[in-house]
Amino acid sequence: MLKSIQILLLVGVMVAGVACGGGDTNKGDDLFAKGNYKAAIEAYSQYLESNAADVKTLYNRGRAYQELKMSDLAEKDFMAVIQMDEKNVNARLSLAKLFYSKSLYNKAVLWAEQAVDINENNSQAHFLAARAKHQLGYVDGAMESYSLALKINSDFGEAYLYRGALKLHQGKKASACEDIRKAQALNVKEAEAIKNKYCN
Repeated sequence: MLKSIQILLLVGVMVAGVACGGGDTNKGDDLFAKGNYKAAIEAYSQYLESNAADVKTLYNRGRAYQELKMSDLAEKDFMAVIQMDEKNVNARLSLAKLFYSKSLYNKAVLWAEQAVDINENNSQAHFLAARAKHQLGYVDGAMESYSLALKINSDFGEAYLYRGALKLHQGKKASACEDIRKAQALNVKEAEAIKNKYCN
């Protein structure tokens, strides 16, 4: 009987420990959602001290670093996520965004296309690849990637907008304006100004 009670107490302590640990990472998520990224990083780091292999928390800390423009620390966390989870698409998408924001477009293409290789039905991966190719002047590749993003997600307003801008550059005004109007209908805020300038 005594042994049974001891086992029950031990299980209770273990469950309490798990619940407490979960609370730490949830606290970080709550702070992140409120835009308090510095405090979120502290909560995530505290949780990771005893849960170093928690991929989700590590990724979320990287996102918090990214929001604070602490790109080196964000990159370090995203790379650690990929080392632990080789097929992690989100870390690759975040790396693509990070390198795009630093105007390192070749690296942005690399990470976006790795995400596509893992999941070819990820519209965001195609879109990020398209944006980076667009910046590099790879017109045909960018057009193909924008179109693939839209084939997967026909409500992707930003993809319509940027594909429309690329078509304007190519002199395809009618088709460009069709895309820009679709972007406007999908509430992309820049679309109306571009439509008024080029499509009236």
